[in-house]
Amino acid sequence: MAEFIKNELQFEHRFDQKTCRHTINGITAVLHCHHFATLTTQLANDCGLLDGKKLLADCAEDAFYQALDAYYKKQGITGLRERIEIGEQYFSAVGLGKLKVQNAGLCSGKVILEHSHVDEGWIQKWGKADKSVNHIGCGYVCALFSAVYGRPRREYRAVEEQSIVKGAAYTVITVTDVRDLAGGRAYEGQSWQ
Repeated sequence: MAEFIKNELQFEHRFDQKTCRHTINGITAVLHCHHFATLTTQLANDCGLLDGKKLLADCAEDAFYQALDAYYKKQGITGLRERIEIGEQYFSAVGLGKLKVQNAGLCSGKVILEHSHVDEGWIQKWGKADKSVNHIGCGYVCALFSAVYGRPRREYRAVEEQSIVKGAAYTVITVTDVRDLAGGRAYEGQSWQ
């Protein structure tokens, strides 16, 4: 009889009293606070000259890609399902909410945020919004897909199709391969659903 064993995230948090820095699994980290995240998001929204929304998403992608990729390598996690499960758990462990990958292919996917602390924090501070605000979550999703498939950063684009902050019960983020958007080559490969 086959037995399915779910991978559990090993989350090692340390605080260095001397330097006042946190590390998670050996990587320097800033622990999530929805007040800080919503203020940073508002700043990104107001920064049109430099495309602050993209900058915030790219920063999130860089930080989370480093953490996820290092974790997969250190733990020897190679299976798609296992990588996705760890990515879902990590999203919650760092205080971003609850993420569920509905489907994930090499060229596209769909992610559901059942809870989003950025959206929920935004609503607490300012009420509902008419535009999506979870640039950090979109950056995380791009990092997750890149790390899951062993691809470089900036090869995926994540777009909120519906958002908690706009009144939806949950957020839906669609993922596409940027090379497909630019007419690049199509990929053959594994997918998970």
